[in-house]
Amino acid sequence: MKTKRGFTLIELLVVIAIIGILLAVLIPALRIAKQQATSAVCLSHQKGLLLAYKLYVEDNDGELPVADVRPAQDYAWTHPPTLVDGTRVYGLGQNVTLEDRIRGFQNGVLYPYSENYKLYHCPGDNRWKVGTNRGTTLDYMMYRSYNVQGGLHGEEVTLNGSKSTYHVKKVTEITKNLPIVYVFVEEYYDGAGSCCNGGSWQLDARNNGHSWWNTMSVWHNWRSTLSFIDGHAEKMKWEDERTILFAQDRQHPDLQPDPYDQPNNPDLELITRGYAVPLPRP
Repeated sequence: MKTKRGFTLIELLVVIAIIGILLAVLIPALRIAKQQATSAVCLSHQKGLLLAYKLYVEDNDGELPVADVRPAQDYAWTHPPTLVDGTRVYGLGQNVTLEDRIRGFQNGVLYPYSENYKLYHCPGDNRWKVGTNRGTTLDYMMYRSYNVQGGLHGEEVTLNGSKSTYHVKKVTEITKNLPIVYVFVEEYYDGAGSCCNGGSWQLDARNNGHSWWNTMSVWHNWRSTLSFIDGHAEKMKWEDERTILFAQDRQHPDLQPDPYDQPNNPDLELITRGYAVPLPRP
């Protein structure tokens, strides 16, 4: 009578090693595939917002929606978190819920053209679940992933913090080539001063034509998505390591003494060319 022969210890170890090798190969590939799928959805969301933006502009004789997302702006593209009684919440310590944030989207001037709050969120942005590096309470659990550049009817704050009118209010006022002028930017805001990424997305903090101000996000394998006023959206592959470091931390130690000022950064040069008004400011 024959006895069944089992695996030897060496054979089992070989099988385990092969499985380990396969997992080492497959897991990074699966991660990349997930990131690619996430960026595809993000691009779709940006195009949806951009379509709403363009429809609003067409319905309002070329007038751009206000990009300054703060409580006092009635005609902003979106609003800060809004309570059931209509109060717009901006500061910290308010314990705003996801429903409050969605209500803010719904009260903005673009929402009637899409009626889909999910368009305001990139699936690669997990702040709404875990918060930011500044906190994990409701104040820091932000859902909106996108902002509009300040040159397009934004507040365009000056270097001393006061507001200026250095922006365009109508499409016809844009003098740059439209395909390079971006509208929506993926922004990583950490809740430094408010419970949402308020205001508009600003550039050139040093007013020298080669400095960042607000950060972009890099949720897509160190890439970002942008949508442009001519109707297209792109996933941008950044060339300069400083762009990635600044997106991760505006005070990154490797960017000292001035993380904002980055001359000869081709990514920053591209973004500056696409700002709706010339930089530096006059």
